[in-house]
Amino acid sequence: MRIILLECKKALSSPIILALLLLFSAWNVFLVYDSSDFKEELGVVNQIAKKYGTQITDESLLKLEDDLQPGLSHLNSVTQKKSGQTFEHASDFFAQLNYENQELFTSKELQSFYELHLKEMYVGMAKSFDPTYAKFNINKMGEEAINGSRLSGTAAEMLRNEYTKFATRFEELKKNKEYMHWFFAGKPYAMHSLLFRTLFITVLIEAMILVVLSTALITNFEFENRTQLVTYTARRGRKLMLDKFIASLITTSIITLFLLIITLASFFMAFDYSYLWKTVISSGFNWDYNFPYVPWWDFSFLTYLLLAIIISYICMLLFSTFTFSLSVMLKNSYFTFILFAVIFIALFILPAFIPGSLQLKILAGFNLSSLVLNPHQWWMGTGGLTMFKYYEVSTILAWTVIFAICCYVALKKFAKLDIS
Repeated sequence: MRIILLECKKALSSPIILALLLLFSAWNVFLVYDSSDFKEELGVVNQIAKKYGTQITDESLLKLEDDLQPGLSHLNSVTQKKSGQTFEHASDFFAQLNYENQELFTSKELQSFYELHLKEMYVGMAKSFDPTYAKFNINKMGEEAINGSRLSGTAAEMLRNEYTKFATRFEELKKNKEYMHWFFAGKPYAMHSLLFRTLFITVLIEAMILVVLSTALITNFEFENRTQLVTYTARRGRKLMLDKFIASLITTSIITLFLLIITLASFFMAFDYSYLWKTVISSGFNWDYNFPYVPWWDFSFLTYLLLAIIISYICMLLFSTFTFSLSVMLKNSYFTFILFAVIFIALFILPAFIPGSLQLKILAGFNLSSLVLNPHQWWMGTGGLTMFKYYEVSTILAWTVIFAICCYVALKKFAKLDIS
């Protein structure tokens, strides 16, 4: 165990890795801070969820509308007195507000009016979900995705079958009105994209860089410092490479968890999710682009977040295993980093070069590069070629087997490799 800890220390005490780790952490905190200019507005949803619950029912929605009337009456009493105007909705007030008449009202009054406006906005959006969701035709969307990806034959049939399954899931969602839950409005705030598309991708890329560097450093330390003839002829001998593999996984765990903890702690300190942890991720408000985020299963926000952390952690362990295999064979950290980058990019762009008539085009999409670059679409049924129900599990299991074989072969070859 002491040998393993000493191997971990080589990476964790490296000036380059330490500097990058601190730099990446600082950058992630800055990203959160730079995106937090609207954090006060998000408090309105927590107020609503706290008072009326996360689920939207006809009764709770009607009660919320009734509770908004005193606020509207207050707005009209103030505007009647100061500008001689009254308004049917708070949004009408802000539509005519300009720099000149803004000075008639105090900042406290404007803040209370704006809070009322936000609540009206959420009520209006909640009322629009039923007709909006009724318009979606999942099978038609599937045909558009097939045509857009230029699929044909068995490849097209594979994706078509998956869209048929998702259509059943979508009908179930509409029947249960699963989308009727309070969450941050996606169109103006895009909180799902901020957390899972911006921050998670940033953390995953940063962690991947550090994992490759640290794993290569641990594995190649003796070769790059010309001490391999002493180290690998000692009592532990070539079995030391197995210790290095374990040390690489431990170091990967420390780096990944450190980045995730710093980034997520900063995010949830800036943005308040106090009463939204149990709201479903398929809420109609969680809608950033042309189609809402609809997972294959009825996940709460907290469950989705924990699954995202688990997938991120497993992917980094797999990258460490692959880097270790490359390092054992190449015995050079720079070559290992370059080759890893080339393979990572090649796997990501490979599906674009495969003819659409081949099943291989879809199977090629089950790669770790595509997986880690799309955390906002994990478990979702809206990801085109990656929308398969068990895409994440299948991808991780397949590459776990592949990298385990690579690691086993590398260790076997190293046992007979010339170390001079």
